[in-house]
Amino acid sequence: MSAADATVVRMAQASTLIDLRSRLTGSLLLPGDDGYDDARRAWNLAVDQRPAAVAIPADVADVQQIVRSAAANGLGVLTQPNGHSAGADLDDVVLIRPRAFDEVTIDVDRRVARVGAGVNWGRVLTALDGSGLVALAGSNPEVNTVAYSLAGGHSLFARSYGLQSPAVTAVELVDASGEVARVTQDSDPELMWALRGAGGLFGVVTTIEFSLFDGDELYGGKLTFTSDRASDLLSAVFELARSEPTLGLAFGMMNFPDAPFVPEPMRGKTLASVDVLHIGGFAGGNQIIAPLRALGTPVSDSTAVFGIGSLAEVAAEPTNPMLYEDWSSASSGYDATSAQRLVDAFFEASAAGLTRIEVRPFGGSLLAGSRDHAVAGRIDAASYVGASVIGPSLESLAAAERAFAPLDAAVASTPATGDVPTFLDGRATLGDAFDPSAIARLKALKAQRDPSDVIRGARRLSA
Repeated sequence: MSAADATVVRMAQASTLIDLRSRLTGSLLLPGDDGYDDARRAWNLAVDQRPAAVAIPADVADVQQIVRSAAANGLGVLTQPNGHSAGADLDDVVLIRPRAFDEVTIDVDRRVARVGAGVNWGRVLTALDGSGLVALAGSNPEVNTVAYSLAGGHSLFARSYGLQSPAVTAVELVDASGEVARVTQDSDPELMWALRGAGGLFGVVTTIEFSLFDGDELYGGKLTFTSDRASDLLSAVFELARSEPTLGLAFGMMNFPDAPFVPEPMRGKTLASVDVLHIGGFAGGNQIIAPLRALGTPVSDSTAVFGIGSLAEVAAEPTNPMLYEDWSSASSGYDATSAQRLVDAFFEASAAGLTRIEVRPFGGSLLAGSRDHAVAGRIDAASYVGASVIGPSLESLAAAERAFAPLDAAVASTPATGDVPTFLDGRATLGDAFDPSAIARLKALKAQRDPSDVIRGARRLSA
């Protein structure tokens, strides 16, 4: 397309979007409008996404108007509640921020939660506190509930209850034609299968319902050790994962900067940690994690009995946007040898700027799920490995690929297929999470339900 033709296209799109804005109860921000730059911002501040417009619909009728206008004028729509998983080229996309869909309803008797597309996990967990039930929530309270639920959703409960996507029981959405639908296993089993893991590709979702699980009492927290214990700690985590298939576990290493905003005990240090979650009380949980304490006196130990409302305190992750580059891989490594290899790779990568690494053992109920029930129904890989370079500026991220090279080498000797879409890094496609037969099935459904590709997902189906 010539520069002149591109200008004509942009002018036509702008005219279309100005007309759409006049018909919405909510708001639509175009490039140059006050508030556009704030509204388009990604969670990862290193990503400079510039959509054709940012829509903040007030209700379902607004969503219908947005989808129908986009479909009629060669535009796509992409739902991105908080800016996670950003990175796609959005020049021809209306970015939807579903803030107005803020319902949280907990039905304790039916053991079902109903949650709007604008709600983060923190609100859901607070609403569940004291109910005796848990949701399969992620580790960060600022992660959007619906986006997480439609993209796999791995939690510290996963080894007990599986991923969050298979727990979804109903999805209310506006489809590619602008029609409203309530999708369940009975009403549309093929679409429900796809929504449970690849949901962002098939409609603008406004509300979901999902199952809740037993969890009257929880025990867990974070045990932190000096970096010289890292290899032994990861080996112990793998051994504990084998012997306790329902125990939630996440190993991590972190290089903390020597900066005033870092608490004194961690400032300028490299530390190793493990997050643990046991469904049950102090006595049983404390006994189970005894092998971890046997490694020596921890730098800190936050383990305690707590309720579901305090789940996010286990990982205690940052809750504000930041600049970073991510890397991830599935791995079959699950023993002392692979543990040592990963720890050695972390130290090598640290010299090139690596900030953190995380390893989550899979197994347990993740191996018992059904891919017939949900595209993200089962994980065969033994573990997930993820890492980040976090920096104060874009320039500080320039060496990220060099920092990730030792990790690539470490996992090359323990290859595995399959992963959780929410764990994929910015270079991956859904083909890195699902097998070829699932990708073919998703492509066929996409071609049938949205042949013009109006609904855009955060990730492509395949390369």
